[in-house]
Amino acid sequence: MQYAFDIGGSHIEFGVFDADGAVALHRKVATPRDDRDAFVETLAGLAREADQQYDQCPVGISLAGGVDPKTGAVISANIPAIHGWPLAAELSDVLSRTVLVENDADCFALAEATTGAAKNARTVFAIILGTGVGGGIVFDGQFVGGKSGIRGEWGHGNDVTGSLIHHGLSSVACGCGRTGCLDSWGGARGLERIYAQIHGAELGSHAITTAWQAGDDKAARVIDIYCDLVARELALMVNVLDPDCIPVGGGLASEVALIAEIDVRVRKQVLGRYDAPLVVPGAHARDGGLRGAALLHQMAAHAK
Repeated sequence: MQYAFDIGGSHIEFGVFDADGAVALHRKVATPRDDRDAFVETLAGLAREADQQYDQCPVGISLAGGVDPKTGAVISANIPAIHGWPLAAELSDVLSRTVLVENDADCFALAEATTGAAKNARTVFAIILGTGVGGGIVFDGQFVGGKSGIRGEWGHGNDVTGSLIHHGLSSVACGCGRTGCLDSWGGARGLERIYAQIHGAELGSHAITTAWQAGDDKAARVIDIYCDLVARELALMVNVLDPDCIPVGGGLASEVALIAEIDVRVRKQVLGRYDAPLVVPGAHARDGGLRGAALLHQMAAHAK
């Protein structure tokens, strides 16, 4: 059995997984974002509750953020209570067992590479199209990178300002402090931002995709711009990584027609030949972070 946490800025999900990956226990509680003691007690309480049924299982944690590989300090923008704090080491002491912590997009990639849409693939670049844009890279069942604790972040550092100007859009400041990052445009909020700037009206992301599939011209223009922005940057990642599969997680992963449109555009722009779909909805789009966290100890064992 494995204990797993998926920790976000709003909620903490806890799951107990058996050897076949089935969920034996699941809990969801609010995240104490600003109180470290309350945060630790929340995690410890969930684990100890499960200990009454199971035998003090190892703990894996999926986290919105990164972990400094040198110090173990958490790099988290949306949970101030644990930013700069060695969560794995401290919680290991509290629970008297090994705790492993990794980024949520990496955990999603691991879940997809192990039992999901990219099962048995060697090179997996999993992407998140949620509120913003994220990603994780798995090669032969192991994470790639590790010098800084930040990897797979294809939504940042790129400057899509030229494409924005081409489409009549105005740049906005990104949460990372830069301007022109795809993260501001490639997620659900970005899709809504495009609609607002182009048409001067507010419309939710799912309403936009629904209108597009119904043949609405205004929505079709927005989807065309959105897919152009995302596919251009994703094609660059494909040229660099040459992945076997790109599973998609996040809220927009449920938009099958949208993912298919992005896939077609990506495969037209890349240098390599991909005859079958490359960008596909993730099999674990809803719980990939939690499932990936449950696989962290298995991955660590195989790395030895």
